[in-house]
Amino acid sequence: METIRSQRKGGRLGRVVRQAVEIVRQERAFRRAVRLMPKPVPWEWAAPRLIPLIAGPVIDPPDEQGVRVRSELGPMVEIGLDLGVSLTYVDTRVAERWECSPTQLMERALRNLGERAARVSVDRVQTGVVSGRAIRVLQDRPRWASSLLLTPTELLRLFGEHDQVLAAPTAECLLSLPLDTPTATLADIVVDFERMSSRPLCLDPFFIADGELRWAEPLSDDEAVEW
Repeated sequence: METIRSQRKGGRLGRVVRQAVEIVRQERAFRRAVRLMPKPVPWEWAAPRLIPLIAGPVIDPPDEQGVRVRSELGPMVEIGLDLGVSLTYVDTRVAERWECSPTQLMERALRNLGERAARVSVDRVQTGVVSGRAIRVLQDRPRWASSLLLTPTELLRLFGEHDQVLAAPTAECLLSLPLDTPTATLADIVVDFERMSSRPLCLDPFFIADGELRWAEPLSDDEAVEW
């Protein structure tokens, strides 16, 4: 495993500059990748590139409704296209042209995810320390790192079956921290990573406990009152 250092190095101004540069880089890579796509995108080209992507906050334009399916884990999932250096999303008009239902697209995307995730080496997971807490990160390679939450077998292979809290700040990033990490500390760390993207996911954390993966459960009535 590689080692990482806290993103807080260099002070607030340095972080802001790095974040702005990274967002610009992502947008340029996306535009280049889209220009190279065949138009209209044929099913034969798209099918092996379909990938399920956990959905972040989005309001669809009237003429560009995204294709989404609720995952077994809980979060909504968008159907994406892996363009290599970037990701894009399938909308309902394209799905209709392919004559595919959301369920059919999800099944193919999950199959692709399983095949690709099996090829991700454990060495891709970096280790480090942030805010005094041990952290492990899978970031950028693959671009759909957070989608590993949708394939538990490969997730546990890469991050282990021990108790831990997982966070998905962006599609390209998946974090693992000790289960006893304070909520405020976890939130602070996740927000730092979210700021590096123009499309943060803004998700509640995930947990592995007793070898089982689950999403954050809704607050009980008593907890909601205290909150």
